[in-house]
Amino acid sequence: MKHPVRKGTIFAVAAVLVTAVVSATAMAATARSNASSHPCVVAAGSGDQAFVRNFNPFNLGTSRDFTWGGIYENLLISTAVGGGRQYNILGQSFAFSNGGKTLTITVRPNVKWSDGRPLTAEDVLYSLTIGRQDKAADRISLVAANSNIAGVARVGSNKVAIRFKQVDSTFLGSQLPNVPIVPKRIWSKVKDVTGFANPNPVGSGPFNRVTRFSGQSYQLSKNTSYWAKGLPRIDCVQRIFTASNDAGLLQIVSGQADWTHNFVPNVESSYMAKDPKNFHNAYLTTGLPVSLTFNTTEYPYSLVAFRKGVSQAIDRGQVSKIGEYGYAPPTSALGLEFLYPKWINPALRAKAKQLGTYDPAAARKTFTDAGFTYKGSRLVDPKGSPVTFPMHVIGGWSDWVSSLQIISRNLQAVGIDASVKIEPDFPSWVSNSAISGTKPSLIWSNGANDPSPYAFFFSHFDPSQVVATGQDAQPFGNFERNPVATAVPLLRQFKGTLDKKTQLQAAYKLQDIFLDELPFIPLFIGPRWSTYSTKYFKGWISWQNQYADPIYSTQQQVQISLLSLYYADSKKNLPAPALPNALAS
Repeated sequence: MKHPVRKGTIFAVAAVLVTAVVSATAMAATARSNASSHPCVVAAGSGDQAFVRNFNPFNLGTSRDFTWGGIYENLLISTAVGGGRQYNILGQSFAFSNGGKTLTITVRPNVKWSDGRPLTAEDVLYSLTIGRQDKAADRISLVAANSNIAGVARVGSNKVAIRFKQVDSTFLGSQLPNVPIVPKRIWSKVKDVTGFANPNPVGSGPFNRVTRFSGQSYQLSKNTSYWAKGLPRIDCVQRIFTASNDAGLLQIVSGQADWTHNFVPNVESSYMAKDPKNFHNAYLTTGLPVSLTFNTTEYPYSLVAFRKGVSQAIDRGQVSKIGEYGYAPPTSALGLEFLYPKWINPALRAKAKQLGTYDPAAARKTFTDAGFTYKGSRLVDPKGSPVTFPMHVIGGWSDWVSSLQIISRNLQAVGIDASVKIEPDFPSWVSNSAISGTKPSLIWSNGANDPSPYAFFFSHFDPSQVVATGQDAQPFGNFERNPVATAVPLLRQFKGTLDKKTQLQAAYKLQDIFLDELPFIPLFIGPRWSTYSTKYFKGWISWQNQYADPIYSTQQQVQISLLSLYYADSKKNLPAPALPNALAS
């Protein structure tokens, strides 16, 4: 376990190493003056394990970065970033008819798979209905018990129609962007869709050729037959092994990597100051919250009062200021105010603030009012057991380690034996975190693809999004395993109308339910930890140009970045984003 004081020592050592690396490579870096010397954008990660050749877009826990967005595409990309945008990808157009109960998708023509065969409407139909083959791959709730889909069928040679039981005005933003399009002739023969490693992928994306692969790095090269004329603008993308945030800092400062999605403490001095002209960050705070999340099917996590008491016991201000170095603003107990400010219920602001305000005395009262007791200084649950749990985190994620150490001390102060357990890498953490539902942990939120907060509430309330303990919840977002029956009619009301006022009223009521249930504990905004270099590439998402999520691990949205990047020695500035915003037309 790293102590915050030791953490400063680590970065002092890192600074010395960085200086040495920069000195040793300065002349070579300066000599690189054209695209031929640095053809691939190089991405560094954190907490990596030796890379395994897995390119399965239906398994986010084990597939390699850029599987989705690089190799595989979807019909459209939707995002709340930049006030709400939609980019039409393999869906050329989308049209509602039959009073809003039928959505007809026109499949983009002249698209080819990487093996040269055409991508067809039959492939799109298969990908939309793959849940019939494997329920875990169902991304549109087709086979869910409360499914709103009456049927999916091909219409003519280039269209697919989805029929709804009731109007669904939110489907384009909340569910359709989550469907990777795959070739039917290959995937229909796969027995275990989510377990298939797919080592030799056949995709339609802008970087759909795996031209190099090892346990330490891999390279995806340009699709020379890509459907969008003139795109992509660069030759390749590489992902290199990175053991930790510290190692990632060395890689970006030395110029070994162009792009990270890592937390860098004091990023202005430790990274940007090393090359003010080219080194930048896009730590955007237009995002959803990072939350402390428990499996609510387990006792005492199932008790609402337990979750509310924990919320009141945490000093969000200190977590933000010290654990996250001030880059991640603390949230209320609702956590939606940064991404969806116009959707917040004014009548609930005080309640959300109160539940998210650090107040140990109020936390103790919340516990004891619900039947918890104290044995000395130890909190005991209503069944007579001391409250104790470990919170798991990857050792290389230095900000979350520091934040959880603060949270641990906060909870110990109200009698909870909460400890921090370090995991060596991402796969180990997936098996011991809220992702699998086996251990409490910090976790991000799903739903930021949607210009409205519907997808957020859908992922946390709708029964179709709840998976069993032990199963990867990343595709669905209900890490707390907590369906809320009273919210289902409101979700239906929200999606069943195009009237913004009616949607707003439904959103207000859903927020009330959220604060009553507090299914998880929002703490701070998850900044988009993007650091990037313009030495060799331009077109990046920035504070000034927020056209999508800048983090490369955000599955489908990374495609917009990859298409928009171009070589810095280009004779003219090229538009970014490279694709038009369909909502602006």
